[in-house]
Amino acid sequence: MNRILLCLAMLQGSVVGSLAQAHLGARLTAMGNNGNTVEDVWSIQGNPAGISGISAVTAAIDYTKYLFATELSRQAMAIAIPFQKNSIGIGLDRYGIAEYSEIKASLAVVKQFGGQLGIGLKGNYHQLKINNYGATTAFSLGVGFLYRLNKWFLLGFYADNPALQKYKSPAVKLTIPTSFHLGLSYFISDKVLLATDLSKTLQLPIDVAIGIDYELLSLLSLRGGLTAKPFKQYAGFGLHYRKLMLDMAVASDPYLGYSPQITLAYVF
Repeated sequence: MNRILLCLAMLQGSVVGSLAQAHLGARLTAMGNNGNTVEDVWSIQGNPAGISGISAVTAAIDYTKYLFATELSRQAMAIAIPFQKNSIGIGLDRYGIAEYSEIKASLAVVKQFGGQLGIGLKGNYHQLKINNYGATTAFSLGVGFLYRLNKWFLLGFYADNPALQKYKSPAVKLTIPTSFHLGLSYFISDKVLLATDLSKTLQLPIDVAIGIDYELLSLLSLRGGLTAKPFKQYAGFGLHYRKLMLDMAVASDPYLGYSPQITLAYVF
């Protein structure tokens, strides 16, 4: 019975359904889900223009466990491939339980202009599947830019599903969230990055996020962040050894409890 109720809650967009959002790696999650103006391989799941800051082929995998529902989890992967002044990003994200799952596959193309401006276009394939009821699919687009004002400031904007695409389901009205994000990152020093993001998802309140990444040692970074709507707290750390990166994060939600997350990445 609990599994059936969980499926219904996820399908009808309750508080559990709010988890089915753009999923970022543990570094960006720990910074308050700041995926708009932080250059990272997981920008493929946020503002795709962010992968323009990746200088070498990078691949990452991620796992998140939602402790309020012991069977609910999320698995994701991201790949960034830079070449000349362009980049290609590939993302895959699966969220759900055995009876209910959402899959999102993304392909992004990013172009750099003059070393200051990056513009990214992303196509997404969505699949929603419920056991014994079949599956429904949809396509959506996202577009974003990242502009380096100077060596300290980055300005970013991202629109996700501005065309208001929906799932192809004649029986149930299933929508894909449409959101707009405006963000700013500030390099306080070579070791401290402060990022903030103002976002609006249609039919939801405006949300504000702020996060910090502090490189305490050459091998260790500490991170923290907050979001306002809903109010959430985030914390985490990262270990960087040669070409291998391990990131851990935990999100604290007043309704959903704690959600631990682990990301492993390798730079080729």
